[in-house]
Amino acid sequence: MSSDRKYDLVVYGATGFTGAYTAEYIAKLHDKNLKWALAGRSIPKLEKVRETLAGIDEQLKNLDLLVVDSFNPDSLDEAFKQAKVIISTVGPFEKYGTPVVESCIRQGTHYVDITGEFTWAKTIIDKYHDAAVANGTIIVPFCGFDCVPSDMGAYMVVNYIRNKFGLDTSDVKLSVKRLRGGASGGTIQTSLNIIRHEKAGEAKDPYYLSPFVGIDKFRIPWMRWDVDFKRWQAYYIMSMVNELVVRRSYGIYTTRGSTYGKTFKYRESMSFPFLGAFAMTFIAVGILPWFGILLKFSPIYKLVSSLLPQGGTGPSREAITKGSYELELIGTAETEPYENPIRVRGIVRGRMDPGYGDTCRMVAESALSIVYGYDKLPGKAGGVLTPATAFGDVLLARLRDEGGMDFLIEKID
Repeated sequence: MSSDRKYDLVVYGATGFTGAYTAEYIAKLHDKNLKWALAGRSIPKLEKVRETLAGIDEQLKNLDLLVVDSFNPDSLDEAFKQAKVIISTVGPFEKYGTPVVESCIRQGTHYVDITGEFTWAKTIIDKYHDAAVANGTIIVPFCGFDCVPSDMGAYMVVNYIRNKFGLDTSDVKLSVKRLRGGASGGTIQTSLNIIRHEKAGEAKDPYYLSPFVGIDKFRIPWMRWDVDFKRWQAYYIMSMVNELVVRRSYGIYTTRGSTYGKTFKYRESMSFPFLGAFAMTFIAVGILPWFGILLKFSPIYKLVSSLLPQGGTGPSREAITKGSYELELIGTAETEPYENPIRVRGIVRGRMDPGYGDTCRMVAESALSIVYGYDKLPGKAGGVLTPATAFGDVLLARLRDEGGMDFLIEKID
């Protein structure tokens, strides 16, 4: 990739709900050295976003605007060849994402996005990973709340155990202790598409996205009491994608010769009181599988879709600022049976709505990890990667900066 490109990054989809908030996050950094632009299909809509940004930072009143359409490869190539990194917030990615990735690989332009669509990511991995490696292009899906807290949290635990005790990790489990936030219409509609996708059932394979198969097995999401988290644990809906991404990180690091652990296992759940855990288990085991089958019938899908919020809508600014979340991780080191067990506790905490306030932080900081930390990236050789395998400690440091997010780790005595 040329170092003299016109833009360090381009926000593609800047007129959408998440794209506009991502652009605002970047504007609030007041980074005078950053060269960036907004991209989308409509100049009038882009101008409105730019007006908002100029209210944050007057210097952005002349921010460049690029007309780009996912279904016009020439427009993609013309815009993307000018940038080092593309931030894409244009979903559903199953519909709009593939041409964007193709263009980035053609132009040798790095790419990050906010997708949670694991079936689409599987297609991108299978079709384009080798091509991305061949020309050193970093392609990183899952750079929002899907799946940065889980992926970087597990990475933090594994690295702490290795660096402090010189050991591999045998097990990491995560519980969502607090989750306060809203959902946009685009996220809701995308979730429906994931549930009804013809390949959704393939994700029962724990290593669906991983280049290396470990020892984790598919588990029915029954409720259980956890002595470490001291709460009832039940199904966490985002675990369906988070677990796959963490295991892909495990698989990629294993192929690089730096495995998380020979017996590494990972799973996620959510903390509930007893009745909440019971209700969630009933939904996960008794309702969601049938709901997915019903959604495969187009008339039912269209009806359900029409009754739910549509793309372009989302929580208010006040709701976004009042959101928060906290995830707890317990990691266990690989030790001999006669040795004292070594266990650690990690905390990942955010102070804004996870899906919008902090998703915008995560995807923007992922892109800036490439812009400002490229030489230190573990994934600079390129490929379709995960946040942990692409960015590693560079992203952890940026997310922690000025107290933006907490990534805390300590030994359990």
